[in-house]
Parts: sequence; structure tokens; C-alpha cells
Amino acid sequence: MNSGGDQLARGAVRAQFGPADNITDEKWKMVFGSDAKKPNVISEEEQATYEAVMAAANAAADLEKPELVPVKIRAIQDRIIVQRVEAETKVGTLFLADESKEKPAEAIVVAVGPGKYVNGELQKPSVAVGERVVFGKFSGAEVKVGFDMLTVLREEDIFLVKE
Repeated sequence: MNSGGDQLARGAVRAQFGPADNITDEKWKMVFGSDAKKPNVISEEEQATYEAVMAAANAAADLEKPELVPVKIRAIQDRIIVQRVEAETKVGTLFLADESKEKPAEAIVVAVGPGKYVNGELQKPSVAVGERVVFGKFSGAEVKVGFDMLTVLREEDIFLVKE
């Protein structure tokens, strides 16, 4: 049986090396001497030390992770917080490239403010949480809350409510 090194020495372009596990201890000691250790072989004591160090590192990593706390949001005045609905990724049977997708102008209402005072009277918003609304593509302000991108609109920026 030719090893990978023999094949390369004879001018082969590539060679397949096998694992060192198939070499017996007698053959290893004959080639490298009686006090030579096989590579990638550690004693039980070294293995126990390694596992203890890894367990301590994993425990320290778990302590450093911050807990994700759900963020509660509340709109003020006549503001409405919406989450945009993802645009279509296909037209017929063709997939659209990310660059050709338009910014969606449709969203689901996440939070609604109490309203605003006009001439001393409180005017409540006409939309409710969970409704699907359509608004201008570039209206509102985008805010990142947690991992979500939300859009903050005024009630006057909304064109229609889908039933």
C-alpha cells in the first residue's frame, strides 16, 4: 500500500492520506522511537483538564449573554405605529431581485395613540390595532425596535384601511 507521501514523491498531482489511527503502537515506536507519542492523542488526565476548562468557558459565556426583554411601545398623540408587509418576491413564475423590489406601502397597525386635541376636543384616530393600512411609500419615520423595523406615521398620512 502506497501512502500519500509516496504518491507525491513519484510525481502524482494529488494524494490521499489516511488517518494515523490505523498505525499500530509497535509500528509507531519502531519508526519514531520508543518514547514518541502519536499526534492528536492525549492522556485521560489531559482530557479531563480540557473538559473542565471548556465547561468553565461555556459557563462564563452563558453569564455574559444579555436576556432579550420584549419591548412594549405606546404611540402618543395621533401617531400610529405600523409594521410594513413584505413585498412580493415573485411576478408570475419569476423571482424579483432585491434591487428591483419597491418599498411596500402597505402595513399592519401595531399601536395607535390616544388622539390629539383640536379646539379643546379630543379627536380619536379612526384606525385600530391589527388593521391593514395603505400609506405613502416615503411617509413616516422608520424606527428599529428590538429586531423589528417599524414605521411611525401620523393619521393624516394613511390613505385607506383595507377591510
